[in-house]
Amino acid sequence: MGAAAAIETFAHWSSAGDTWRDRPVLVLEHASLMRRLLVASLKNAGAKTIITAGSETEAKSIIQSDLPGMIITDWRAEVADHRKALSLVKSVRTSEDLSFRDIPIVLTSQHASRTIVERARDLGASEFLKKPLSTSDFLKRVEHAAVPRRFVKQTRYSGPDRRRRSRDGQKTAFKRGKDVENGLVDSLTAARNACLALAYEVARDGCQHARRVSVSLKRYLDAVQDFGPSENEIVEMHRAALVQLEATHFDDAPIRVSVVQGLEDVVRKRLSRL
Repeated sequence: MGAAAAIETFAHWSSAGDTWRDRPVLVLEHASLMRRLLVASLKNAGAKTIITAGSETEAKSIIQSDLPGMIITDWRAEVADHRKALSLVKSVRTSEDLSFRDIPIVLTSQHASRTIVERARDLGASEFLKKPLSTSDFLKRVEHAAVPRRFVKQTRYSGPDRRRRSRDGQKTAFKRGKDVENGLVDSLTAARNACLALAYEVARDGCQHARRVSVSLKRYLDAVQDFGPSENEIVEMHRAALVQLEATHFDDAPIRVSVVQGLEDVVRKRLSRL
């Protein structure tokens, strides 16, 4: 399942022997009172330099120029689309600039439903904290975020490794691959399980085009009897289609329809050969 994925070393400021307190801390908080509380808490915790930003655009500029060791940002409750509300998190995690792509990010939000937490996690937030927050809980999450983790870059995810336990030097980078290697599950079952997880993920956003991609993948995996390079190719095509749908989220519907229809045509031809 991970043919288009790679694990890279999580090498932010900690590799130089610094702590998050030694690097500038960027705070993007749109509520002035909460912003003052966060700044005061960070100062009391020993942060040497704290930079506040008034907008996502300003924050992105600061990140490129000052290379902070920690980012504290809020989820803007008034922004309905979570992609826009979390644009700062996404822009950092998907950047090609390796100097700041893996900066720890602590996200605060007035809401903490399972869907919101999962969306924040899936876009690469290191830690999530619900408002109102206590100073001790806030600083605890900051310390958790600062613990070095490997950076994972996959077709649909870029961010810190979401699993906290050590990999113990295993050769296989991802859990499903390791489970297959250990004989806990066969390749086809692992692929189907991944499909179900994918279906749940796309269902959260209610995108009909993405749902069609999920249905197409499930249809294909239900029909095949084995899982090898050819089957994995189809899986990765579905992942790539979802990436395209994400990238064209605010574009015209015809572009998104053509992506899905093209994928469904490929699957239809593959199934006809079975």
